[in-house]
Amino acid sequence: MAFLIGISTRLGGHTEFWVRLPAVLLGTALAGIAYVLTRRIFQSERAAFLSVVFLSLMPLYAAGSFLMTIDPPFVFFWGLASLCLCHAVRRRSQAAWYGAGIAFGFGLLSKYTMLMLLPCVLLWLLASPRLRPWLRRREPYEAACLGLLIFSPVVVWNARHSWLSGRHVLVQAGSGSQWDIGSSLLGGPEFLGTQLGVVSPFLFVLMLLAVAWAWQEGLRQSRDDLLLLACFSAPVFLFFQAWSFATKVQANWAAHAYLTAAVAAAGWSETWPRWGEHRQTTRRLNGLLRASIILPALLLPVALFPDVLGLFGARVPAAVDLVSKRLRGWPELGRAVRDQMRSVPQPPFLVSDRYQIASELAFYVEGHPQVFNANLGRRMNQYDLWGGWDELRGRDGLFVTYGSGEPPGELRSAFQQVERVRVVPILHRGKPLRDFSIYWGRDFRGFPPRAFTGY
Repeated sequence: MAFLIGISTRLGGHTEFWVRLPAVLLGTALAGIAYVLTRRIFQSERAAFLSVVFLSLMPLYAAGSFLMTIDPPFVFFWGLASLCLCHAVRRRSQAAWYGAGIAFGFGLLSKYTMLMLLPCVLLWLLASPRLRPWLRRREPYEAACLGLLIFSPVVVWNARHSWLSGRHVLVQAGSGSQWDIGSSLLGGPEFLGTQLGVVSPFLFVLMLLAVAWAWQEGLRQSRDDLLLLACFSAPVFLFFQAWSFATKVQANWAAHAYLTAAVAAAGWSETWPRWGEHRQTTRRLNGLLRASIILPALLLPVALFPDVLGLFGARVPAAVDLVSKRLRGWPELGRAVRDQMRSVPQPPFLVSDRYQIASELAFYVEGHPQVFNANLGRRMNQYDLWGGWDELRGRDGLFVTYGSGEPPGELRSAFQQVERVRVVPILHRGKPLRDFSIYWGRDFRGFPPRAFTGY
């Protein structure tokens, strides 16, 4: 992700447009992959177009098409690997296997979840008698080794840094957390509810039924391509659904399951019975299809652009207004910090106790200064690897955090003198969203050492 952002910003500059451009391009390319994969499997332009419609209306994919996180490149390479594997078995192409291996490697560089490709491919090869001979050929294993070779620099880095990112993944997966029966019982329904939200309810049901159809028909008709759609969707969702009973599972972790599910849903719609003796079944299926398109088409603009409700005198509740929570206010904070830095002859260094604030300041403060992230009781992050604290001793600093209350106690011990110089209220349409406090610290002495709460 950082590599893609670096290329983009070098070409066009450090602006929101160029930071997010890779996500837009990857989202467009992913739609192209879905189109080609659907047309190749179902031989239907209508189904191919419909698969793109499904992806475009899915809130999870729509957000991933303009927010540059690790998911856009990961899901793109997952889709590219799926396309290559479909071609590999249909054309008995050795090159396509190696293409899938390359996609596997770059997907691993994007997100470790790409490792799920291996059991999905194994299940696919085992499910089809026609594909089992591939288990005795060298191409699948060479493709896997090629992907792992591309991924090897990450392994080397981890070996040199006490396996930090490996520990991070384990902690995120729930390793070391206390098991609680109440949380476990609620975890499964909670994850399922998030999937209904990020996919949209009717579309989720449609894709669930389509994947079941793809598995059944793939076995009945010996259709390897249909089995691919099922094996690249169902195991992913079922794994995270089961895992959600043991620990917290984020809504986006199963994002890659819905690419081939959308392809299956689009192709399944081509096989529905026409009017006649199946009139009632056809009516119900077409109603589900229309609801799967109309509902997200109406709600997606509200989710991504909540201000549209203002045209009708309504407003998205603050608790679910993720756009305002996550995206608004950072330019205003950046300008406030810039003005504060300009008010003294010797610019202070910048520090926050939240990595979210630190990263936003590094982008929105004029000149893109280096920003530090103090450990006042948090898990380890990338800022801790960069270090540089010893060079700051004796300097003045600006500490930025959420809220307008008293400063953290550790802040007073880190500086000779601390005073709040400004509260930055963030408003939207005259309504308060949040406050930020800016504290001036004189003569930095260092934050007291503190153990991390995790990785």
